[in-house]
Amino acid sequence: MGKGLPIWLVALLFSGCNLSPQRSELAETRLQLGLVYLARDELAPAGRNLRQALALAPKDYRCQLAIARYYQRTGDSAAASASYQKALGLAEQNRDVINNYGAFLCRLGQYDAAQQQFSKAVGLAGRADALENAGYCYLLAGEQQKAKAALMEATRNDPLKGAALLAEAERRFGKNERDTSRLLLDVYQRNFAASAQSLWLEIRFAALAKRPEAIRLAGEQLARNFPQSIQYLHFLANEY
Repeated sequence: MGKGLPIWLVALLFSGCNLSPQRSELAETRLQLGLVYLARDELAPAGRNLRQALALAPKDYRCQLAIARYYQRTGDSAAASASYQKALGLAEQNRDVINNYGAFLCRLGQYDAAQQQFSKAVGLAGRADALENAGYCYLLAGEQQKAKAALMEATRNDPLKGAALLAEAERRFGKNERDTSRLLLDVYQRNFAASAQSLWLEIRFAALAKRPEAIRLAGEQLARNFPQSIQYLHFLANEY
C-alpha cells in the first residue's frame, strides 16, 4: 500500500456547494488542483491550493476533508484531526469522510476508534470499501484472522479489488512482509480464479519453503493456462 491505505481512501465526491457560481467554480478549481498536487506528493502547491479552496468554501466538507489529508501527509496530526472533525460535522453520514477519518485513526494506532468508524461506514453505501479498509487496519493491528475475514468479504466478486489485493500481496512479498503477503494471497485464491500473477507468487512462496513439488504443480498450471505470460518466462528461467 505504499505510503498509506488503499488509493480509494483519498477519493472525494465532487458534489456542488451553496456558493455563488463564480465562487463555487473557483473553489472547485482550487480543490481539484490541490488534490492533483497531493496525489503527486507536491505538498507546497497542494497546501496552497487547498487552503485557497477552504477559504472560498469553508462549509464544503470536501475542502475540510482534503485539507485534513494534506495535514496528515505533512505529519501535522493535530491539524488533521481538527479538519477531520470539521468534515464530520458537515457530512457525518458521508462514507468518504468516515473512511478517511478511520484510516487516519488507524495510522495513529487508535485501532478500536478506527474500527468504530469503519463499522459506521459499513452501514452506508460503499460497504465493500469500508470492509476493505477495516481489513487493512486489522493487519496493522496484528489481528490477522479479523483482517482475513474482512478482506474476504470486501473483495468477493469484485475483480478490481481482487487485482488490488494481489498487487498488495506482491508488494509486501517484495518488502519481506511474508506473513501478510501470504494472508493476502490466500484471500485472493479463495475469491478468484488463479492468474499468472497469483501462480507466480505461489511459486515464490514454495521456493522459499523449499517445496519442489508445489513449485512443479504451480509451474505446470502456469504453463497450461498462461504460456505467453512474463511470469511463465521467469519460471522457465528459474528466476524465483
